Amino acid sequence: MKKKKAKAKKKVTKKEKETVASVVKDIEKALFSIKFYPVAVDENSKDEAVEKLIKVYNRGNETVRQLLLYMIHETMAESANLRIMHTYEYFKMKNPTLDSAQLRMNVYRTMFNYNTSMEGIIELIRMLGDLRGSDDAAKLLTYHFSFLSTHENESTHMLRAAILEALGNSDSRYALNALLEYSKYTDNERTFQRIVSALVQWEDKLDILKVEEAEREKLRAKIREITTREFSGRHYG
Repeated sequence: MKKKKAKAKKKVTKKEKETVASVVKDIEKALFSIKFYPVAVDENSKDEAVEKLIKVYNRGNETVRQLLLYMIHETMAESANLRIMHTYEYFKMKNPTLDSAQLRMNVYRTMFNYNTSMEGIIELIRMLGDLRGSDDAAKLLTYHFSFLSTHENESTHMLRAAILEALGNSDSRYALNALLEYSKYTDNERTFQRIVSALVQWEDKLDILKVEEAEREKLRAKIREITTREFSGRHYG
């Protein structure tokens, strides 16, 4: 028997490359306006940037959507720098060959033009909850929730709270499933109450799920059981 010929890979045209490059520029510009908010960007510019990214996601093909989510992830990952105070010694350690004047300039720029504001990161988290039509945005939210859950400080508590709120605002079944699982195993009352608030949002919009009515009612009953139960510090299996 003759072996079937392998399908030839579709060549990416020059026009397609140029289109992707143009989209990347638009995404980078918009992300700049969000991550530097409110330090170096005003609220109107930030809101326009959020609207721009949502349009890019809604109108883009799968490649564009994945690229956008990747770039958002890279930006959100900068939250790790919240634990770092950018001082002269810090920049000297990173760039020992720079002269003193340049090191001082780097400190000054970071003091008044930094890109790790809580407000900017929270805006990106909220935006992920507003993206529609895919589980991928919800998966990115839960990825960051998992990472942030390994750290205990006020900044990570705030970011986790924003993620739970975004999962409540999502239309993804994946987001709902994650909230239901978190509600079973958290021993933190503050986290539990945030999950309850997110599940209350879901209770009001279960009709958007494309599932059988019996399954929808089962989910509604499960949500109601969690949202009406007093926190006792025990697992909710």
